Amino acid sequence: MKQRAKYKIIQSLIELLEEYPFEDITIKMICAYSNVNRSTFYDHFQDKYHLLERIQNYHLDKYKALLNSFYHDFHSIKQDQKKMYKFFLLVASYIKRREAFYKATLITHPNKDIALDYINETRDCYEKVMNRYETSIQNKHMFVVYSVGGQAGIIIDWLRRGCVESPKVIAEVLLANTIKLQR
Repeated sequence: MKQRAKYKIIQSLIELLEEYPFEDITIKMICAYSNVNRSTFYDHFQDKYHLLERIQNYHLDKYKALLNSFYHDFHSIKQDQKKMYKFFLLVASYIKRREAFYKATLITHPNKDIALDYINETRDCYEKVMNRYETSIQNKHMFVVYSVGGQAGIIIDWLRRGCVESPKVIAEVLLANTIKLQR
């Protein structure tokens, strides 16, 4: 029962974030939406900031695990296009499944810190990949910054338009654009 209440609290905050800026959301609102009393809320979280941080960290940790897997299983863009496609597909599928959270925190009421966390983690991973494997790219850092910016733009636009395209289509676009950059 405790885990169910915790899940309801988490879901309620995500739903509230779709309608209200985080600053306007109160513990009272979260409890009303989740149909739990305040003491139950405080059994799981210190305050609304702790709740949001737990949700953010959960999703960011999942993303870091995907990046880590990508890094350890990658050799070259030209040789590993299927691996890159699979990575992009996993990311797009995860975002699609968690669309409410990502749309609320990146589109409806953007949280710059969350966006920067994802961008920085992606940039750091891509730079490690570029430094680990042989490549003909001259300015690796600028290539990574440009790539990450474009990929973030595609994901943000996809969320803004309601994730109309399938994750497969988004993965194909991300892969095609990454390959084009290699020319």
